Amino acid sequence: MMSEFYDTLTQFLAIPGPVEMHPKVYEAMNHHLYGHRTEHFRQIYLDCVEKFKPTINTSQDVYFLAGSGSLGLHAAITNLVSPNDTVINLVNGKFGERVEKITSRFTKNSHSVKVDYGQGITPEMVKEALDAHPDTSLVTITHNETSTGVLNPLPEISKIVHDHGALLMADCITSAGGDLVEMDKWKIDFFVSGSQKCYGLPPGLAFIAFSETATEKMKQVSRNQDFYSDMLMYKDKLSKAPDTPFTPAVGLIYGLQASLELILEEGMENRIKRHRLMGQAYRSALEALGIQLFAQEGFRSNTVTSAVVPESVDAKKMIDTCKKFGILVASGQGTMKGKIWRVGHMNMVGPREILMITSVVELALKQCGANINLGDGTRAALETLNKAY
Repeated sequence: MMSEFYDTLTQFLAIPGPVEMHPKVYEAMNHHLYGHRTEHFRQIYLDCVEKFKPTINTSQDVYFLAGSGSLGLHAAITNLVSPNDTVINLVNGKFGERVEKITSRFTKNSHSVKVDYGQGITPEMVKEALDAHPDTSLVTITHNETSTGVLNPLPEISKIVHDHGALLMADCITSAGGDLVEMDKWKIDFFVSGSQKCYGLPPGLAFIAFSETATEKMKQVSRNQDFYSDMLMYKDKLSKAPDTPFTPAVGLIYGLQASLELILEEGMENRIKRHRLMGQAYRSALEALGIQLFAQEGFRSNTVTSAVVPESVDAKKMIDTCKKFGILVASGQGTMKGKIWRVGHMNMVGPREILMITSVVELALKQCGANINLGDGTRAALETLNKAY
């Protein structure tokens, strides 16, 4: 038995965030820190605002808060919800549940549309909920549910929400920057994402953008509900100096500028195609091995894939075996722990990386007792890539 060769410095991150980063991003973050209240930094910040917009197809300004994506979700609720407002949360995973918990702290009229983990939210479900709660002012949705690998039909749901006259908050934390997000066309009123997913940075930045309609709603909500994530304050500061209300994460902003330059150099259309192809290649490998995909067909994510652990395999042992061979994959969360595993194929994942991930997952399954024919999965991934290239 060979001793383990890979350690935390050499393992490849195939989890749904944080993800592998480009060397140019590391280099940018190692830049000498400079004052954040200077013209030098303001220009970098404004450059990031402008370069971010085409990644989500919006004309609205984007705000970078020092905190995780969950801070963005918190900001959405504190800025848009008054104690008597009726809110519908669309919940089909752990992160939808997180928004549900936040919402319940700020209004007594919080309702949820819930489906089993792995299932998608349909437009019909949303219409039924809005008909049952006609006074709804806000609907929240997790576009790409990281915990289950489900991509919800955001454009179709948004139309129903706006036909009803409500606002829409979209958690795009694992879709934006890697898959298609059209904030303006889809009429997303409050957009949230995070730095450590498709944008290829360390954790620590929440990305927020909002519509003019959302701005008007914010003016009606008590400013006493929150201070740090008061988005009207961020809007006011950006429109003046330009500046930020509080100390920004300077090093991460340096990295964001480098990452956005790389994204735009690749082109969002090409980037989306690559993410979708890598997901397709990995899923084809699992299916060739007879592994059951967890997410409902027709609702599968292009950046995160979840799969059911075979009955003959111990989930922890399988994940540890992947780690032994230099690939870190993620377990299930909450009630899915020990039942599924998840692979993130975003940011720096291309053909080389997907073949590496696929072959290691296949080897780990075999060594942990899965009844598979070694090589079938990798061959299927190769065939998918060969057809595309």
